[in-house]
Amino acid sequence: MTSAPSRNVLTLLAPGAEEIEFITIPDLLVRAGHRVTIAALTDIPLVRGSRGLPLAAHTTLDRLAPQEWDLIYLPGGMGSATACRDDARVQELTERQLANHRLLAVICACPIALIPRNLARGRKLTSFPGVRSDLEAHGAIWIDAPVIQDGSLVTSQSAGTAMALGLTLVGLLSGSGQAQAVANAILSPLPVPLP
Repeated sequence: MTSAPSRNVLTLLAPGAEEIEFITIPDLLVRAGHRVTIAALTDIPLVRGSRGLPLAAHTTLDRLAPQEWDLIYLPGGMGSATACRDDARVQELTERQLANHRLLAVICACPIALIPRNLARGRKLTSFPGVRSDLEAHGAIWIDAPVIQDGSLVTSQSAGTAMALGLTLVGLLSGSGQAQAVANAILSPLPVPLP
């Protein structure tokens, strides 16, 4: 099997990030051979997660050199979702990512971060059910499914669907063969359907 080229991935870390969602996706992408950079929205690269666990980043968003990313990932947790929604830097990154047809993955409550710039309007997506009404009020087409892809936007529901999201993203960046190889290595089933 020929491996796909390594891609550049940015994961944003904010206080209150859901721990499983925060680590699962970057872990699977690294296993697939991608370069993952974790950047904290805070002044220091360490935050407290939604369950009180310490979560660390490589750097802070302010210290990160501007560049293009093949994928930007926003973990959920209400603290993370609110921080991403209210942070102008995140708003700029997400809007530019979608405008340039590059992958943006968002999980759990974090799809509310799409609201300020109307990035959810007219898009099929999913989220944690608790934020469904907010998203629908802003024009999103909410679907009850573990993972939904609408163009370059990929959304997922919760910590329980993080593995499906991660393997879906591996498939999108590396192909289904690499997604299958990563799934086999960790004894996990592949999400169906896989892109």
